[in-house]
Amino acid sequence: MTHLKRINVPSTWPVERKSTKFITKPSPGPHRLEESMPLGVILREILKLGKEKREIKIILNDNKVLVNNKIRKKFDFPVGILDTLSIPDISKFYKLVYSTKGRLILKEINKEESNYKICKIIGKTILKKKKIQLNFYNGENLVIDKDIYKVRDSVILKDNKIVKHLQFEKNALIYLTGGKHIGNKGILVDIKKAPGFSKDIVVFKIDNKLHETLADYSFILEK
Repeated sequence: MTHLKRINVPSTWPVERKSTKFITKPSPGPHRLEESMPLGVILREILKLGKEKREIKIILNDNKVLVNNKIRKKFDFPVGILDTLSIPDISKFYKLVYSTKGRLILKEINKEESNYKICKIIGKTILKKKKIQLNFYNGENLVIDKDIYKVRDSVILKDNKIVKHLQFEKNALIYLTGGKHIGNKGILVDIKKAPGFSKDIVVFKIDNKLHETLADYSFILEK
């Protein structure tokens, strides 16, 4: 388990900078440091389920905490943006999201919502026998039978099966995961394809006002 100096933690982390000198760093994973937090830190410093690390470790070792419906025991397990966090013993269920100020916060959801996981497609891989594998933003993969999905589309999963396909297209609802509109939702108005190695731009609307940002910052949600 590695650590960071508290004064150097990402600005997205909603933690005290001046309490102890060091704080646990999330273990290596698919999420960037600024878009994830260690599970134990979330339980201790956001949900206040214990003051000491050993108290949190007892909770984790008792199989009482799930991330994306899987039991997780490691204090430094990385919980990333739009992951679900469930504590069934106290009937609490959350999703990690950005506030409109760019801070990671826990949004309370209900038990039924916690059974679903929304994933953004960031790539596709051709496997043997021409099977297609979808590569998701969170490092997970899923092999599919029919190639009807595109990069930047989102899918909603339940029990690791696709139950809904959300296309990256005009009039879709998008969630902003970066840029100055981070944490906001808007309606996709236009997609500006960039030449060469430049990055595509999306035009979106919030409260009838048009804005632009990198397409990479857009995450398609269910309306």
